[in-house]
Order: sequence, then structure tokens, then C-alpha cells
Amino acid sequence: MTAQGACPEGTDVAEITMPCEEGEYALDALWVQRVRDDGSYDEAEQLTDDECITPADLAAQARREFKTMKIEAPVATMQGNPPMIVNVHYPAYTSATAQDRTVTLLGVPVVIRADPAEFTWNFDDPYSGGDTLTTTDPGRPWHEGDPTPDKSWVGHTYSRLGTPGEDAGTAVDDNGNAYRTGVAVALTTTWQGRFRVQGTSTWTDIPGTITTTSTTGPTTVTEARTRLVCDDLDGNTVC
Repeated sequence: MTAQGACPEGTDVAEITMPCEEGEYALDALWVQRVRDDGSYDEAEQLTDDECITPADLAAQARREFKTMKIEAPVATMQGNPPMIVNVHYPAYTSATAQDRTVTLLGVPVVIRADPAEFTWNFDDPYSGGDTLTTTDPGRPWHEGDPTPDKSWVGHTYSRLGTPGEDAGTAVDDNGNAYRTGVAVALTTTWQGRFRVQGTSTWTDIPGTITTTSTTGPTTVTEARTRLVCDDLDGNTVC
């Protein structure tokens, strides 16, 4: 950038480009021209020289940008139609994917990326002996034709409901089935940062992490009691 008044009348600006080595990026000199009280301008003043910078020179600013990056919390899903049934393993999964932000650091265009690295699920289940799960696996939904989800899937099995009348949300319906209402699953996603100069393919890690929290809508968990009946599904009496 050529500042007004940088050269005396009758002379021209001669731009000399500093050669930078591979992996370095040119940063132009910084000039400033101050405004006097009468509205006129002082002569331009050069504050810095042309220089070559490396990703290491951008690291501190990249870290600040990452810390203030607005990351959209991913959708968390606990698969299963309400009410959920005790002793059934329900898959849990998230849609988390990398998120980018483009900024300019020291005059250099830079891409800041947040990568989902770890997922901590809180299944809101204080009665089944452990209601949290931390994994690097985002999980996956069950589809028709898949094997029945088991404990190898990211997910949870509700095995107890609490004591009706004593524990909040737990009660007994008119048929004598215990149930618990207001069960909501929370997902904390931990994000790691990295950056690259725009137009290049080399990424540099950013120290530190950011977390986001996602919550599913409240649902109900209930018992499924086994009963003996004399009619089959076709309406035939069998006893």
C-alpha cells in the first residue's frame, strides 16, 4: 500500500519485494499518516519493514481467534420412539463435523478449523450404575437390516427407573407399570483447533480446546412387563 505523501513531489515509489523462502509469507511494511488538528496530513511514517513470516509467527493470534470462534453445537440424537423401554440398548449419535472460519492475521488470510475430537454423553440416568460415556466415536444410527444394537454401539441401556413416589419424575401408571418422565440426554463435544494459510494445504495445530453442549428433548422411560395371554396376534384362542 502506498501512503499519501510518502514521497516528495517529483519522485515515485519504488516497490521492492522481499524474497521469502518456502513456507514463509510476505508481510508488507506498515505505514501510517496522521491527521493534524487543521485536517491536513502529516508526512507518512513507516512503522515496520517488509518481512517474511511463518506459521509460528501467526500461532498466538490463531489461538486467540480459535478461543473466540463461534462453533455451532451439533445435533445430538438418542434413537428410539418414546416411551423408551428399560433393558433395551438405544443408539446415540451426533452430526458433528469440522467447522471453518476465515480471518486475516498480520495481513495474511488464514483458515481456522475446529475439529470434533471427543464426545461425552450424559444419559440422565442416576439409577443404572453410570450415566456418562466419553468416546472419540460420534456414534451411528440403526437402520433397517442392521444387527440389533448392543453395548458395542455408542448408546445407553436404562435398567432402573428409581423409586416411584421418592425419586423425581418416577411414578406408576394405572396398569402398575413404573415410568420416569423428563429424561433428557446431554452431549458435550470437545473441539480441537488448527490453522493453515489460505491457499496452502499444511495445517498447524492450535493448543487448547473448546466445548459445546447439545441436549435432546425430554422423553419418558418405562417398564415393559411380560403378561400371559390366551389370544395370538391373529385373534385365535390358544388356551
